[in-house]
Amino acid sequence: MNISAVQNYYSQSLYIEELESISFLYGLRVKLSLITEVSWRDIGKFEDRLEANLDALISGVEAALDVCLQQAKEGDAGALHGAMRVFCRKGRRDLFIDTLEHLDPEDQEKLQALFDALKYELPIDWQEDLISLLQTDDDQLCGLVATVAGYRRMPVGRNLVQALQRFQPAPLIWAAGRLRERSAASLLLPALRHDDETVCSVAALALLRLGERQALDHCREMAGKKWWPIIPLALGGGKSALPVVLAIARSEAISPDALLALGLLGESSAAPFLLEKLGGEHAEAAAQALNLLTGAELYERVFIPDEVDEDELFPEELEAYKKDGKVPTKPDGTPYGEWVTRLSQNHEDWSNWWAKNGQVFLPGIRYRNGTPFSPATLLENLQHEKTPYKIRQLAYEELVIRYDVDFPFEADMRVVDQLRLLVDMAQWVAANSGRFQSGEWYFAGHIVAG
Repeated sequence: MNISAVQNYYSQSLYIEELESISFLYGLRVKLSLITEVSWRDIGKFEDRLEANLDALISGVEAALDVCLQQAKEGDAGALHGAMRVFCRKGRRDLFIDTLEHLDPEDQEKLQALFDALKYELPIDWQEDLISLLQTDDDQLCGLVATVAGYRRMPVGRNLVQALQRFQPAPLIWAAGRLRERSAASLLLPALRHDDETVCSVAALALLRLGERQALDHCREMAGKKWWPIIPLALGGGKSALPVVLAIARSEAISPDALLALGLLGESSAAPFLLEKLGGEHAEAAAQALNLLTGAELYERVFIPDEVDEDELFPEELEAYKKDGKVPTKPDGTPYGEWVTRLSQNHEDWSNWWAKNGQVFLPGIRYRNGTPFSPATLLENLQHEKTPYKIRQLAYEELVIRYDVDFPFEADMRVVDQLRLLVDMAQWVAANSGRFQSGEWYFAGHIVAG
């Protein structure tokens, strides 16, 4: 083997290692965004590492692209994700198309990784080609394309409406809501009665973003009969939504969403009920709801044991586990697991706090983070490093639905992009602070009568 061949071999090995690192970091980022205890700002550290790996591939010679193409076809979903981001940044449409032609349309994990790459990296001069795919009769492909278009707020309203006239998968409906395409409202209203409740939920959110009160009325009508109206009702409903949600929370149909909805609504009369639910099956949701209402920020340090996988136990461990419930331990006798800092689920902690501070919360006033509800309190939710992914996404939806203002924000955007948009949001909040009455119930920029 000559020197050139040896150098080429080691270069290829290094490029493969870069893609393997990207694959790991991509998967880790997806998982971390769903862990309540992980700060969204901390995820940015892993994104920075991923960027360094991308830079190494982008600055590489042609052999780097050859490795990316091979791994895009033969590697895992994370490698495909990394390769696609490289192709986008290098403007290599030919390699992108070559990869698509070899992609299994039934491999959902790889399809998701591909379109995640496009959400972040799609070049401007590729947009027309992507938009043309909205004319396809393949509802799955059309939905994936619509997801990218909606995420990037691409000007595809007319194309999207035409696609919705052919079929209505949830991603198309979601995209119409993202673009706030008002001409789609008449097509989305029937989706509130779809057999698939996920479609109903997505349609309700999209319609609320369009300012359609009919969607709110339908949510109020269906609440208690179906699970999906609860969160939309909390995102856009007025004072009359509180007794509806509270009745659901008190019923046998109680769910984490019902408790969270009480926190989103922010009426202090729900606090005693939420206190009752601490320590029970839905303690995490009750604690989150109380924190949304009060802003108390009560945290606790707890040990979370690892779940026992019987297939991984030695015979004697399995026997002890089945007979006495004894879990395997480390050599020092301590159980496997980890200590985490989480929002307190301790009834005594919250009861003591409420006994000292509850009198400042006045009936009939909406609260968020312990102060009367306003755009500023939603911005606080978005900025706070400890706000979980789900709550941050809902806070953004509330900003759009309640105050009729939109920014191209998503809680799973790259942290650097989120920080940039949060500056824009802060400027808007400061400029519009006098337009809205704190503590009132708004929908589409107007106070809700009831």
